[in-house]
Amino acid sequence: MIEVLIHSPFARQASQGNSVTADRLEKILTESGLGVLMETEFYRGGDAACMIALNARRSADAVAAYKSGHPGKPVIVILTGTDINHVEVEDPASPTRRTMDLAEVLVVLHEAELQSVPGHLRGKCRVIHPSVILPGGILHRPDAERGEGGERSFQVMMAGNLRIEKNPRLAVDACRQLCGHPGIAVASYGDATGDIAHEMRRASAELSNFEWAGKVDHTVLLQKMEGADLLLNTSTEEGGANAICEAISLGLPVVASRIRGNIGMLGDGYAGFFPSGDARALADLLLRCASDGVFYGKLKSQIAERAPLFAYATEAVAWTELVRSQLVRLHGDG
Repeated sequence: MIEVLIHSPFARQASQGNSVTADRLEKILTESGLGVLMETEFYRGGDAACMIALNARRSADAVAAYKSGHPGKPVIVILTGTDINHVEVEDPASPTRRTMDLAEVLVVLHEAELQSVPGHLRGKCRVIHPSVILPGGILHRPDAERGEGGERSFQVMMAGNLRIEKNPRLAVDACRQLCGHPGIAVASYGDATGDIAHEMRRASAELSNFEWAGKVDHTVLLQKMEGADLLLNTSTEEGGANAICEAISLGLPVVASRIRGNIGMLGDGYAGFFPSGDARALADLLLRCASDGVFYGKLKSQIAERAPLFAYATEAVAWTELVRSQLVRLHGDG
């Protein structure tokens, strides 16, 4: 018996955040004993007692079709960053709002996202923090990459495909301002195209403290995170970066732009924020992290305090309880 249809409008890709979420959700619900069907890219009319759809805007047609073919059956929609940061969320006639209105439950990834949901829909919302499944034994150990003499630069890394809203140019600008401090190096891991790719290649050639390493296998990326000193997020717009979840789970300190999505992941009182778009402030913060052991230790402690929120067991319980409550409601109404 198929109890849950998971619809993802994205093709399965190991490095794509929404696809990673869909795969993890399939694992959680299958392990809980529920019958699960996964559909990617297109809605194919799968019959199930309830639907979980990722991305309200891009799953709009799938949700409408499911509701039409399965009247009375519940839909849970996971709101992504591209939903809550899109102009459609304020337009009652838009596909995004149509999906939000049709859904019985809206799942957001952290408390800060609630502020972006129209007030009359917040009663439908549930906060479920995303978790990360890490390879056994992996843990933040920056000393693992130090040379025999114990000397190496302070390693800062960025993780994720480079798009305009990720603002990779800010990291390059900060590196230019840090040229007088050769002890700090930034490496960016992720795919890029067009002008951004051209700029990243040029920056790598011009700056000794910046490297665009391109796209790497996810296992390799986690190994890099294990040995780095900091994860850097420079986004101007973010729903909840998967790399930040991984960093928190690893125990890797994060430096991030003070935007709603990053605040929701790291907590409003986190000490590693800088004003979005401010290269000078970012450069100063990186320098402080590299030179002030007490401050760096504070970031590590704050990251450790957040880790339980993003534990796999915590997310599994929350999702299982939510789905089963919807199934009970469905059978009770029937």
